[in-house]
Amino acid sequence: MAKGNAKVKAKVKAKAKAKAKRYTDAQKKEILDFIEAKGRGGQTLAVKKFKVTAATIGSWKKKSGGNSASPPAAPGTSRELKALQELAGILAELEKTEAHLGKLQKKYNKAKAKL
Repeated sequence: MAKGNAKVKAKVKAKAKAKAKRYTDAQKKEILDFIEAKGRGGQTLAVKKFKVTAATIGSWKKKSGGNSASPPAAPGTSRELKALQELAGILAELEKTEAHLGKLQKKYNKAKAKL
């Protein structure tokens, strides 16, 4: 039993002495881009492919601002942001419709003038 115990202690000691691997900014970017490209489950795939811990990747994502290029939204702003996006969409549709109405009015006046 003492021999088996010594092997376990040696393995633990070897793991404890393992040097932490350093990643360049380019390597970090490559891994984070890989995760974003893969979408759901990308982080798990990156852990397996690049041999990086999930905690390390999570730390990089936190430092880089999360999954997207934009900074995380402040609490309570998502409702306002959605409302603004909806308004912007409605305004764009309204402008398009008004432009189409102007063209139709010109056609109507042209046809009316022929009478």
